[in-house]
Amino acid sequence: MIGPNTGIGVFTATRAEYGLLRPVLAAMETSATIRPHLIVAGAHLSSRHGATLAEIEADGRRPAARVPSPMAGDDGLSAAQDMAATLSGCAEAYAALDLDAVLILGDRTEALAAAAAAVPLGLPILHLEGGHRTAGAVDDAIRHAITKLAALHFTAAEPYRRRLLQMGEAPGRVFTVGSTGVDNLTAFGRSTPAEASALTGLDLPPGFLLATFHPETLGALSPARQIEAFLGGLTGVEDRVILITLPNADAGAEAIREAISAFAAVRPGRIRIAESLGARGYVAALTACAAVIGNSSSGMMEAPAAGVPVVNVGDRQAGRLRTPGVIDCPLEAEAIAEAIARALSPAFQSMARSQPALFGDGHAGERIVSILEATDLKGLARKPFVDLDWT
Repeated sequence: MIGPNTGIGVFTATRAEYGLLRPVLAAMETSATIRPHLIVAGAHLSSRHGATLAEIEADGRRPAARVPSPMAGDDGLSAAQDMAATLSGCAEAYAALDLDAVLILGDRTEALAAAAAAVPLGLPILHLEGGHRTAGAVDDAIRHAITKLAALHFTAAEPYRRRLLQMGEAPGRVFTVGSTGVDNLTAFGRSTPAEASALTGLDLPPGFLLATFHPETLGALSPARQIEAFLGGLTGVEDRVILITLPNADAGAEAIREAISAFAAVRPGRIRIAESLGARGYVAALTACAAVIGNSSSGMMEAPAAGVPVVNVGDRQAGRLRTPGVIDCPLEAEAIAEAIARALSPAFQSMARSQPALFGDGHAGERIVSILEATDLKGLARKPFVDLDWT
């Protein structure tokens, strides 16, 4: 059992990451033994990327530490420089806050920097959402690297737990808890298009589509060519409104942002653009839309859990578990258009609504905190390595 006033740093650098951490933070805040310390970095502090610290503060949360980074460029060198700043800033924050452990979610470059900062300080890393595969993005290697740095693991599905065991993680340190994204669906419930419009401040009529496209960072095409193909697939959708959420701060994202803005400028009555909808607004849009289009992880996890058809474009999410309600198609305009038409057919819509959930029952955050409350964090940073029995 952990003692009273156990300090756990909770690191977040993006809007999506914070949305997935909300259920864990909520459970920590009601715990008798855990004190969460929110450490805010990256896009949350960048005006170019929506300055989404405002969303955190709107939830009534104040960061215990802020870790700024330059975020001056849009390429791999800039990303590496941002990682260096994040590593240094996190190390200073961890030491100042006198933490007992650090909780990190996912697979982004900022998350790897935050994890690396904890290692020389001897802080146990608590990692959420390990074990996924996303073959088309550099995030894949980052996720597995964080796994090997982490002392305790919380996975979204049993196949992901088995993958971590294959990587030498000790069975007693790997827990299948479900996805906190499903927690948000449970907490917020379903919205109608009218309710989604009211929550987001956007005009979202019945039948609208929700689209998100992030750079395919290991793709053969340049980001400019990637978004050209993606928007080419959306061009033929002339009878529906399309809500496009802008990409994360990945290398190549600026070309995608510029192309989306140009695409919307000549279709003002049909395209809506959002920098960030916030967790509540995004769930409202996702549950109210007719289909999700693009390459976001929410198309693999939250949308299927809500019974919403998905067109998954390209290889960014290649390797993730998926339901039959997800249509995979190449990053080609004609293929995307055909997949959208299929996703909107009555038969496919009905089938997508009937698929079983893959990523838990909406109580992952509670499970994570319950496990932490029963775990002695002292000495946890010293990890065993469990060899497979090859005989």
